[in-house]
Amino acid sequence: AGSSILAGHNVIVCAPTGAGKTVVGEMALHIALEKKTSSIYTTPLKALSNQKFGEMRKVFGVDSVGLTTGDVCIRRGADVTIMTTEVYRNLAWSANT
Repeated sequence: AGSSILAGHNVIVCAPTGAGKTVVGEMALHIALEKKTSSIYTTPLKALSNQKFGEMRKVFGVDSVGLTTGDVCIRRGADVTIMTTEVYRNLAWSANT
């Protein structure tokens, strides 16, 4: 996945817990920030989105990371947005209509 990201391709990573999905995600986020491109990091659960929000703020800076879940939106338009897959799906579907 890492080599595909470096080559400029989009990737979807589906793997079991502990397999290294976060490493691939952080790599993609670093590259997006270097290219001045906004990015989205999705998680399946609100609690995990909240956890990743805290972790990513430490990695990328408080002002660079936002959070969007079904009931919370913090720093809309941030360089990196952490969101649940449900919210992402709804955004994707609404963009196609």
